[in-house]
Amino acid sequence: MKCKDVLGRMSEFLDAEMMESLCEDLKKHLEQCEHCRIEVNTLERTIQLFKKMPCDQVPGGVHERLFTTLRFDKIGTSEEEK
Repeated sequence: MKCKDVLGRMSEFLDAEMMESLCEDLKKHLEQCEHCRIEVNTLERTIQLFKKMPCDQVPGGVHERLFTTLRFDKIGTSEEEK
């Protein structure tokens, strides 16, 4: 397994959604490649920290404005044109 393969499958590996044979190949690569090991460990730690963060509610109308802005049918339309 090459570094680009490891980097492309990190999420699948960390989510335990990888086929066992690929998982073994990835683990062997990580034993030999410090760069990939650092990348995987950094992502894993980031995920752990994110899961520990409090989940605050979005204030007032921010939630609705965000979703209005994100709607694909509204892209390119200014607030005045609506």
